[in-house]
Amino acid sequence: MFNEHSYKSLFGFTRKCEIEIILRNEDHDGIPIVIAPGFLTENQEDWLTYIEERIKAPLIYVKWRSSSITQMTQKSFISLLPSLAIPIIVAYRVPALLSTIYSSWSNAAKEASLAGRDLSRVLNDIWDDDDKAIFIGHSLGVRVITEAMRTLKYDNVLTSISIAGAIDSEEYKKRIVAINSKRSIKHTNMYSDNDAILKWLYRIGELNYKKDPIGLVRCDLDNVINYKSSIGHTEYHEKYIFSKTIIKIYNNAIKSLSI
Repeated sequence: MFNEHSYKSLFGFTRKCEIEIILRNEDHDGIPIVIAPGFLTENQEDWLTYIEERIKAPLIYVKWRSSSITQMTQKSFISLLPSLAIPIIVAYRVPALLSTIYSSWSNAAKEASLAGRDLSRVLNDIWDDDDKAIFIGHSLGVRVITEAMRTLKYDNVLTSISIAGAIDSEEYKKRIVAINSKRSIKHTNMYSDNDAILKWLYRIGELNYKKDPIGLVRCDLDNVINYKSSIGHTEYHEKYIFSKTIIKIYNNAIKSLSI
């Protein structure tokens, strides 16, 4: 299932991109999980496989980019390496690298929010007020799920899990508060004090060194549960405690329906 949108890039060009929605375990009973990957995995299926192996539930997976910011920045870093030993070359190559990171991240951030709106349009067409789902987002995927959740027409959000969220902490709170529901929805913020991507690359991409992304700090909303760790941005799959926590949150959310 594809949904296409376009936007103006940082330099004013019109860029077309699309989201692909992959459905897995449609024959399973239970509350579906909506999964939005993020930085480094936005065009892959790593998170889909990871969740599918651990939780037996219908899965709605959002592949939201046609190209990866990682590939662009990696190419820039690789081209820079041979010149690092020559200070004069470094002086003009580093600004070019920073410019590449900034423009790539800026475009990816725009695409993430637009992908969230596309996702909500799809879900609005197939869900009504009785349908509930659990939303999981990693990195820029947190922008996808929070934008989708706040633009849903119905009370569809059972809970959400934000992992290493690459979104300004204040913007995260605004989106959580804007979700349409008469219930008090519990959300989870999994943040880390050891996330180099959010500490450095995020700040370059956002041109903001003062405001913190939610993936680095606690959220002070009463309905947000915070989990602090020292996990790196791309290391969550490797940690057993993370897997155990995800399953626990899912099971608790399911139990809350019967209370």
